[in-house]
Amino acid sequence: MNLFGTFTEPVRLIARYHELLWCLSRYGIAGSVTSLGIEFGKRGVTWVAPQSVNHTRFDSVFGQNLARTFQEMGPTFIKLGQVLATRPDIVGEGVAKELEVLFSRVRPVSLREIKKILNKELGKKKVAEQILSIESEPLGSASIGQCHRATLKDGSSVVIKVQKPGVAKTIRLDLKLLEWFIKPTVLAFPKLGLGEMYRDFRESTLREIDYKEEAKNIEQFKKNYRKILSGSDVVFPGYYPELSTSKVIVLEPMRGKPVADLKKGSRSAKQAAFKSLSAVFEQIFEHGFFHADPHSANIFFVEEEGRMGFIDTGLVGQLDPKDKKLFLQVLMATVKRDRKKLAESLYQLGQPSPDTKYDEFETDIQAMLDEVKAKGLEKAKLDQLVNQLLAIARQNQIYIPNRYVMMIRSCLIIEGVAKGLDPKVSIFKVAVPVVAKSLIKSYNPLRR
Repeated sequence: MNLFGTFTEPVRLIARYHELLWCLSRYGIAGSVTSLGIEFGKRGVTWVAPQSVNHTRFDSVFGQNLARTFQEMGPTFIKLGQVLATRPDIVGEGVAKELEVLFSRVRPVSLREIKKILNKELGKKKVAEQILSIESEPLGSASIGQCHRATLKDGSSVVIKVQKPGVAKTIRLDLKLLEWFIKPTVLAFPKLGLGEMYRDFRESTLREIDYKEEAKNIEQFKKNYRKILSGSDVVFPGYYPELSTSKVIVLEPMRGKPVADLKKGSRSAKQAAFKSLSAVFEQIFEHGFFHADPHSANIFFVEEEGRMGFIDTGLVGQLDPKDKKLFLQVLMATVKRDRKKLAESLYQLGQPSPDTKYDEFETDIQAMLDEVKAKGLEKAKLDQLVNQLLAIARQNQIYIPNRYVMMIRSCLIIEGVAKGLDPKVSIFKVAVPVVAKSLIKSYNPLRR
């Protein structure tokens, strides 16, 4: 950092801090947070005696206000809200449900702003020589970037993804401010494992603001699907390296139809349901490199070729062979209702704290399995089982690494997409052959 930046950064931090305080107060969020024992003031964030903790209700009204607050606070907090939307074991079902709006309802910026960034990133000369036109209506607007259809001078149709102005600087400032919040909160609520969660959130968010990472992810996905025995019916968009930077990436448009546009229960929808589930399971259990946000707008069905296309590869997850084996043990122990094996596998999968009491943890696992047995496994919902396991781990101060949470979230999202296309599709029936193939590969005596 240069000398000028050394003096100006504290000023920016203070200004941003007061801006965030105003957003918190606008929808009454600050009062709710104070009642939990967290106080915002001139000296920063401090822990105080909780005030009427029992009167703070994490219901849908609070969730709606929290979603509006995160939208006002900007990209970092929209991303944070998206993470919390996938963690009902932490914020509760009501709040998590209301936060889902943050996956879609993000205000776009004007085409004029988009063109300014393009000129700055690529240079006015290259933009004039290479890009013929850009459609004014965005294809999509997310917390970090925005996509527009465009035409190159050679007549090629492309999709231009541009990072919104000031996003990278704002995110870096916010991450520093969040550290002020995390330290006292970790002391106040040690069972939540917020320190580890923040570190994972910080790393994944910083990766997302660098579109060079997205380009690398595309290359890795294509490489994985070129391997022998990998599915050939999954495609990813190409990109133009000469027209891409850390804040701009120019992509080939994905062929086919978004699965959200398929008629529920139709032949095409049923094919897409099966193939999309198979694709994500293959990415997880065979490649160990998977799309972490496979919602319906990010998946296309190229019906004439019987292929599934995936876009928006900025958010990915990675697992090594040990990770996959441990998670499979957790799933199998849950299905078999094996308390000892489930407790042992989940304990190994996570990171227990010095205060974790294994006997109490195992007792909580048994209580959950008794509940599953009483209801019947056929009536159990995968998302509820997963959320219960995460909650038990958290209550016993066992931190589940973010790579597992991302994998679980990816499975739950793609299950929802598939069920929306074909309500009769079975996630377990689709998963069995993929998992079996993965196990055969892992025990292949010819492999070294």
